[in-house]
Amino acid sequence: MFRSGPVVGGVLLLAGCSGGGGGGTAAPSATATPSASATPYGTTLAQVLEPVGTGLGKVAAAKTTDELGIALAIVESGADRAVRSLNAVTAPAGADTARTDLVNGLNSLSSEALSIRVELNDKKLCTVGVVQAKFGAGQGLAAVPAAVAELATAGYQAAFTVPELPKPQPQPRALENGAVVRDGGNHGKGTLKFNNNGSVDAVFTLAADGKAVASAYAVKGQIATIDGVKDGSYEIFYTTGTDWDSEAKQFTQNCRFVKVGDAHEFEPGGGGTIWTIKLRAEDGKGNAKSEWQTANSVPQP
Repeated sequence: MFRSGPVVGGVLLLAGCSGGGGGGTAAPSATATPSASATPYGTTLAQVLEPVGTGLGKVAAAKTTDELGIALAIVESGADRAVRSLNAVTAPAGADTARTDLVNGLNSLSSEALSIRVELNDKKLCTVGVVQAKFGAGQGLAAVPAAVAELATAGYQAAFTVPELPKPQPQPRALENGAVVRDGGNHGKGTLKFNNNGSVDAVFTLAADGKAVASAYAVKGQIATIDGVKDGSYEIFYTTGTDWDSEAKQFTQNCRFVKVGDAHEFEPGGGGTIWTIKLRAEDGKGNAKSEWQTANSVPQP
């Protein structure tokens, strides 16, 4: 609480007058202190785009679909954060249109990364190559570098590299009925017949000790055969889908993996054991238990 009282000491002069007499005093002047410089717009661009570029590099380097799903999530979150950061900063004069194009491109990139991750999770897309190719052909991965180039023309440079990704392949690819996918030789007398009465093509596999011994392609609506099976105990697997990638030995889309029952014995004698597997029981009832598998839990055909 202030109280009035006698003034102690001299008078504080806020500003003395310059020059000779006249006796007046000048009013004090206030000078604004310059604020810290704003971050240059080019630096802002580089900062917001760096996590997106990191994610894209991981997409290109992915060797498994699990790695690819993680990489796409990094791209998605990085693009979302970049959009929020760009919306929080006013674009310089002459760069507003390019900045809008960049935000739109990043939104597309995020949306496409999410959509492909869902398709990957739902097994609508099944191989690294086909996912990389679809993502690389998307609108976002073309729009973002184009907008970055626009901003560079306006004088705001930001490094942004788009990695090289596989190109989409003609689809659907398929083999002829009965085509050998893995040659198990012809040293035995046993036979495995696979009746593909389903709606899509299939590849069926004989496996022993967790490894594929022989496999063949079965076109929908046809019966394919593996001959020359040696005596022994085998597991039987099949995979169905569309667009067979012979290099990856997997259907690239709508893939499903199934194990058929328990061990199947091929025993010595006469003309050898013949096993016939029907993909779908026509009466809706089968005598072999089928178990859904994952791509990682079945031997590669």
